[in-house]
Amino acid sequence: QPRSTLFPYTTLFRSFNNEVSLKNTLEKELRDISNALKRIKDGSYGTCKYCKNEITSQRLEIRPTSSACIDCKKKFSGEV
Repeated sequence: QPRSTLFPYTTLFRSFNNEVSLKNTLEKELRDISNALKRIKDGSYGTCKYCKNEITSQRLEIRPTSSACIDCKKKFSGEV
């Protein structure tokens, strides 16, 4: 098929791909929020799930759903 007839399909595919990506992002954020609410309920909110140290208030202000302190996050994400 000539390129001009493929254009609508290409646009449709890109749109679908963007929607799937957005859906995945929103589902992850919802999961993170749900997990943070569980930690608030059980009293472990603000405590790193790896080292059990307190997560700094600055980190929680930037990312309230954090379950790891910045040091452990860096270590486990390979940033160290």
